[in-house]
Parts: sequence; structure tokens; C-alpha cells
Amino acid sequence: MSADLVAELGQALDEAIAVQTRLLALTNMQRDAVAAGRAADVDRMARELEVTVMRAAAVEDRRQRAAAELGDRHDMAATRWSTLRDAVPPAERLALDAKVERLEGLIRDLEMANAIAGQLIRRQLDLVDFSMRTLLGDVAAAGTTPLTRYTARGRVAAPPPARPVLLNLTA
Repeated sequence: MSADLVAELGQALDEAIAVQTRLLALTNMQRDAVAAGRAADVDRMARELEVTVMRAAAVEDRRQRAAAELGDRHDMAATRWSTLRDAVPPAERLALDAKVERLEGLIRDLEMANAIAGQLIRRQLDLVDFSMRTLLGDVAAAGTTPLTRYTARGRVAAPPPARPVLLNLTA
């Protein structure tokens, strides 16, 4: 019966909303832990994120199966809500529209949180890279020797004065 398939799709959307909400919360908590330098918390949340992402994949598979069955019942090949919504009775359509809208909002928020976390990590890595380069002086890469510098008269130049060192202790 079509009502059972609509109910199953609704339940799958509810689960997807719950999982995406958890992913967003973990992503935000992990970002805060990275910024605070709490490595143990970052590792713990990374494991939780991995499990939650696997759960999200399973929930998405369930949602796609429910949408495909609903589409098959109404001779539609698509599983996208924008296509299926006209096959659903108006009362259920309103409820599912709200769930789909909430899920899409969570996904946008998660994408933004991931972008912010990525920027934070890149900045931290840039600071670490800068710190290491200041420690190494003019040496381009670890393991290489600096070029010998000569004065205008052909003599070996004195080494340059030591540069200030910036250490990023929170990274």
C-alpha cells in the first residue's frame, strides 16, 4: 500500500535528520577541540564521526529504497522528492516537505561547518609550517644545506643574523 511506503519514507527522513543533527554537533565540537588543542577529544570525536557517517550512509540507503519503492508504485523512475511529492497525498506531502526542508538545511549547515573546520585546520598547519621555517632559517626543506653566500669581493659572507622564532604551541 502506498501509505505504508509514505510512512516508511517519513521514518527514514526522521532518522536522516537525527543522524545529520548528530554529525553537525560532532563537527562543531571537534572544531572547538581542535581550536583548544585538546588532542584526545579530537581523536574521540573523529571515531564518533566515523561511526555516525557510516550510520548516515545506511540511513540514506534506507531512504533511497523507500523512495524507489514509492516511485515504482507510481510508475516513476526517480527517487528525488521533487519528483515524488506529487504522488503523495496532500496531508502527507506537507509533513514530508517539512522533513525534506529540515534535512536540506542540516546538510547546508554541515557543509558550512566542514568548510570552517577545514579553514581552521589549514590555518593551524600554516602556522606550524611557518614556525618550522623560522626555526630552519633560509633552508627551503629539511635535509638540504643552505647555499654558500659570497660578498662582492668574492669572500664567504657571514651568516645572516638569527631570525625570530614563532612557536604555535596550540597546534
